[in-house]
Amino acid sequence: MTKSEKLSALKTMNLACCECALRSGCKGVVFGEGNIESPVMFVGEGPGQTEDELGKPFVGRAGELLNKMLKEAGFLRQDVYVTNIVKCRPPGNRTPVQAEMETCLPWLRKQFSILKPRYMVLMGLAATHGILDKDIRMNQCRGKWFQRGDIMMMPVYHPAAVLRNPAWRETCIADFRLVKQVCEDAAGGAEEPQEKRG
Repeated sequence: MTKSEKLSALKTMNLACCECALRSGCKGVVFGEGNIESPVMFVGEGPGQTEDELGKPFVGRAGELLNKMLKEAGFLRQDVYVTNIVKCRPPGNRTPVQAEMETCLPWLRKQFSILKPRYMVLMGLAATHGILDKDIRMNQCRGKWFQRGDIMMMPVYHPAAVLRNPAWRETCIADFRLVKQVCEDAAGGAEEPQEKRG
């Protein structure tokens, strides 16, 4: 099977998932979309109301801002892959809890195993806690690279948080530019970024 066929089969299985209570409170499963050959995967926390209604990730106000920030950083939305750590909308657009993220994480891992991106951008604290470290704080990790196995991860502000705090916009764009530069450097044969802590 091709990568596209594997991803399509996984999506079909994911759309039928009822592993946690979130599925009963939403219209459907929001799987993910974008360039399946992209070296970078952007991961948010979970679908909002507009995403749940349309079945696509980041298509509401936060998604519109994400598109603008990506463009300012040199990316095009269609050039990257975008998904969430939980695939069903939490009630009232609340932040998913750790147990919900852990239940849904196998789907993200399967997406990752098919897509095999080299870099993962963790948008917001929920995605950072669910994937990187459940105890880390955003001011400890934002804009820094962390290595887990063969993948480099960078936590950044969630676009919804940037909507609430417009002063964070330039910071988020600067982080996106770091990711863009690393992708370009890697394509040119440059060394990988080093993990940074503290």
